[in-house]
Amino acid sequence: MQVRRFIPLLVIALLVAASPAMSAAAFVEDKISGKYTGVAKSDAVGDLPLTVNLKNTGGKLSGSIDTAQGTATITNGTIDEATGAVKLTFDAGGTEGTVTAMFKDGVISGKWDLGGMGGPLELKKEGMAAMAPTTPTTPPAPAAGGMAMAFGGDWDCTADVMGQALAFTLKLKQEGDKITGESTSEQGTAPIANGKVVGDSLTFSLETPNGTVSFTSTLKDGKLVGKYDFAGQMTGDWSGKKK
Repeated sequence: MQVRRFIPLLVIALLVAASPAMSAAAFVEDKISGKYTGVAKSDAVGDLPLTVNLKNTGGKLSGSIDTAQGTATITNGTIDEATGAVKLTFDAGGTEGTVTAMFKDGVISGKWDLGGMGGPLELKKEGMAAMAPTTPTTPPAPAAGGMAMAFGGDWDCTADVMGQALAFTLKLKQEGDKITGESTSEQGTAPIANGKVVGDSLTFSLETPNGTVSFTSTLKDGKLVGKYDFAGQMTGDWSGKKK
């Protein structure tokens, strides 16, 4: 009889002992999961409005980051339920970005990085006032359309030259809003000059023995689409897709 009485008491004791940990985990998950709005800042491209949707499953975070340029999927994310430390990895058009931050009282604050660009970030859960952008001493030029995209990497490209497709490869390196690198085709290799990023737009030029070729483009759905001008004598369309 004593054994039979002891077993129910033991079960109750175990449930009581486990309930604080269960409540804490549920509390953290309930608090961080949801929709956030805020601003990511960068000296290169200005203030970048964001909307972030997060779902917490046992300390693993998933979701998306929405900008005026499109949606970036959160490919990996974690939260330390003891400290509130948040780490996110996201895919922005084939370029990996990261967020390292802290979660407290419905606010995620920390730093972001994407293709060499980055800066402070603050997100507030829906229903709370978003962070008001501060005014720096020398205001940076705002990004056209929102989140600046990352252009660094290798691109397979094609230019329409009087109805003929000319294939070439761009090897781009991005540091903030600056682009360097080279272009390679059957005609040879030329260094990239005057490379610049503004929002989702990329401009650069190539110096060739026959003159300067100027390129303009916009990143749409992971693809570069734009125009070229060959020394004012020939113009056409060109496009590129990241390898």
